[in-house]
Amino acid sequence: MKLTRLRIEQFRQFRTPIEIGDLAPGLNLFTGPNEAGKSTIVAAIRAAFFERHRSGSVDDLRPWGDSAAVPTVELDFELDGQACRLVKSFLAKKRCELTIGSHRLDGAEAEDRLAELLGFLHAGKGASRAEHWGIPGLLWIQQGAAHELRDAVGHATDHLRSALNESLGEVAASGGDELLAAVQAQRAELLTEAGGRPRGAYKEALDREADLDAALRELDAAIVRYRQRVDALAKLRVEQAADDAERPWLAFRASERAATERVAEIRRVEAGLAGERERAVQLEGRITLLRSQLDAFAREEQATDKRAATLEQARQALAAARAPVEQWAARRTESVSALEQARAVLHAARRTETRDTLMREESDTRAKLEAAAAQLARAESAQASALALQRQVAASEVRPADLKALRTQDRQLADLRLQQAAAATRLSYALEPGRSINIDAQTLSGSGEQRLLAATTLILPGLGRLEVAPGGGDLAELAAGASDLEARQHALLARLGLPSLDAAEARQLEHTRLQAALDAAQATLNALAPQGLEALRAEHARLQARAEDASQKLALLADEAEAPALAAVREGPDSEVVTDAGGHTERRNAPHAVPVPGVADAEAAERHAAQSLATIQHSLHQAELSAANAQAAFDAATRELTAARAVVDAPDRAQRVAAANRDLTDARAEQAALNARIAALQQQVAEARPDILQQDVERYRNSADQLEQRHRSRRDELMRLEVELHTEGAQGQEERRAELARDHAQAARRATELGRRARALDLLLGLLHDKRRALTRRLQAPLQKHLNHYLQLLFPQASLEIDENLTPGPLTRPTPTGSETGDFEALSFGAREQMGVISRLAYADLLAEAGRPTLVILDDALVHSDADRLAQMKRVLFDAATRHQILLFTCHPANWRDLGVGARSLDALRG
Repeated sequence: MKLTRLRIEQFRQFRTPIEIGDLAPGLNLFTGPNEAGKSTIVAAIRAAFFERHRSGSVDDLRPWGDSAAVPTVELDFELDGQACRLVKSFLAKKRCELTIGSHRLDGAEAEDRLAELLGFLHAGKGASRAEHWGIPGLLWIQQGAAHELRDAVGHATDHLRSALNESLGEVAASGGDELLAAVQAQRAELLTEAGGRPRGAYKEALDREADLDAALRELDAAIVRYRQRVDALAKLRVEQAADDAERPWLAFRASERAATERVAEIRRVEAGLAGERERAVQLEGRITLLRSQLDAFAREEQATDKRAATLEQARQALAAARAPVEQWAARRTESVSALEQARAVLHAARRTETRDTLMREESDTRAKLEAAAAQLARAESAQASALALQRQVAASEVRPADLKALRTQDRQLADLRLQQAAAATRLSYALEPGRSINIDAQTLSGSGEQRLLAATTLILPGLGRLEVAPGGGDLAELAAGASDLEARQHALLARLGLPSLDAAEARQLEHTRLQAALDAAQATLNALAPQGLEALRAEHARLQARAEDASQKLALLADEAEAPALAAVREGPDSEVVTDAGGHTERRNAPHAVPVPGVADAEAAERHAAQSLATIQHSLHQAELSAANAQAAFDAATRELTAARAVVDAPDRAQRVAAANRDLTDARAEQAALNARIAALQQQVAEARPDILQQDVERYRNSADQLEQRHRSRRDELMRLEVELHTEGAQGQEERRAELARDHAQAARRATELGRRARALDLLLGLLHDKRRALTRRLQAPLQKHLNHYLQLLFPQASLEIDENLTPGPLTRPTPTGSETGDFEALSFGAREQMGVISRLAYADLLAEAGRPTLVILDDALVHSDADRLAQMKRVLFDAATRHQILLFTCHPANWRDLGVGARSLDALRG
């Protein structure tokens, strides 16, 4: 099968038609970036063959957003030497036409014929799927699916077997299939197909044997346990009789009571020791308190001396803090005076600046007023011109519809006159000298020509008259039409007040010229008065009012007298305020009057004076705070010294000091005696070891409890064993074991028989399969030959096995250390992709030898191959192209430059 032309229209991204012609019988390389349409072309080929034209499950073929699209595919190809054409449309206009040579098929008949020829099936319902694609599904590799070979071969296995001219069902002509099926069926009754595990009767026999064996072992264990319990019962009876006679726990109870009494006695000694210790703690607290009182008396005397020294220091600090307050107060007075003078200078400077500003404003306003008056005059003149031109434009206007009607009428009249001239009777005459004729009161002589448009009387002097009537009714109709047109034209001209079309054209030209002049006048007016004349007049009035206002303000300013503060500034010889670099100000004599500075300088001087005053005020405030703090500290020191002296000079203070010394001496004597008693009690407790005594109590108690508990538990155990043994002895365990042993032996014999049968059937089936595989390899030899041909180009000296389903199996290839064998699925992704392409080419060779049609399509295949492997695969493809047509689509054109064929760009094909 060789494709020669492909045309796609309204198919997915190909909204407009794309046509690919002149396809080569061997390699065809198509290139384009992602989204260029490579996979869409492959999908179109697949849809043309695989999808039913009446299928309702192919909405994905239409372009996005175009519900009215009719996806259409046209294919020209050669099949068995015959030229064929397939045209298939989907969705809105469903049709299928197949032409094979001179034979034409339509609809489902054409689709079934194609499926039969190419080796695939159509889906019974819905869209076509991989299991229907057969041989084309094997040879037409989808993007990213080159490595997925097993399923594709499985879907095409029947067609491949047919190409080998035998199927695996014909391995043995003497009923091999029936024997294999029978053995397999009998084996399947006993063993699972996958893992050979027991099933059916064999599994039931094994399960029964296992159940009986487990029951037998359980019964044996029960018999052993019965015998052990009988022995245990006898032993327990002996031990119980000994405890009943001795009652050993009573001795431990007596020892427990004696140890308890010794513990109680030592607890009383510990209680007395605790009381003595508590008294010692209280006595220690009293001694500490007395010491604190004596220390407090000493600290009071020390505090009196310290507060006296503190009071003297506070008196000196107060004197030092009051001196800066007076100094800063004097400087504040000078700074206030300097600030007032700076503010007076600032006031004068601002007054001068205001006068200068008003004078400039008046001058600017007067200039703007004169310009506005001139502009207003020009605008009024332009407005007058525009109004005059508007009147002239209105008077000269000829409506376009009227002018168009006049032009149409004039053109129609000219056409009618031409038609009259063409249809008129032509009268040519040549009269002898001195001869004449009369035509409708017109005398003609000499020679000439006349066109007769209506019935005409021709008078021949001396001979009579001739009545000439031009033939046909067209002239009359033309004359009537011309008369009607002339009447309508005259009426229109009369309404316009114009004599002719030329006059109307001249008026239109004049109207155009006047309109242009009006537009220019209007533009001039708009330029002079963008907001209109009223806005200009309003602006003129506003400027005039501003000028008058500025003049009035200047007059008022000139009439005002100088402020007293300004006069004080200009006193001259009196004084001036000077501020040094440290912010201190003083008044000095000024030799002459001070000129008025600028506003900026005056404001800077005023700010400097204000900052100086603020600094002085801050310093004064800090000095006042320091003086206040010093005064407060002095007052506090005075009060503290008075209070301390009152405490030290108290009348009963000496008596309290003496009493505290006596109490401290008595307490220390009592503490010594108490410590001696505590030491004696501690030694007594230590020698008695109360913790060991308590452990003795617990040891004796636990020993008695355990012996009593063991005696009671043994009694309960004896009763339980007697009841259980009596019960089990009545069950006949020995008889039950004999029955179970008999049943177990029968089940074991049954399981052994079925096991031998299952193993025999398994062995027989294996032998049959080995024989079948040997015969199958003979059938696979042609495919193996083609596969080895390509494999040597990629992996020299390698071999690839083929299973009975014609699917590639383990690959064996040489390595530096020998050879290695691995399954096809264990190869890397790139290697599987390469082997997938090689295998498909081998299948194509097999089909070609069997006379079946082949076409190989590779959609962006081999993209995971390195440079060396890709070079080998190019050799493989070039060799296969000598026997098959190959369509190769790629988005990496640089990788295929050395393929030996020219690349065709899809972008160029789309135009």
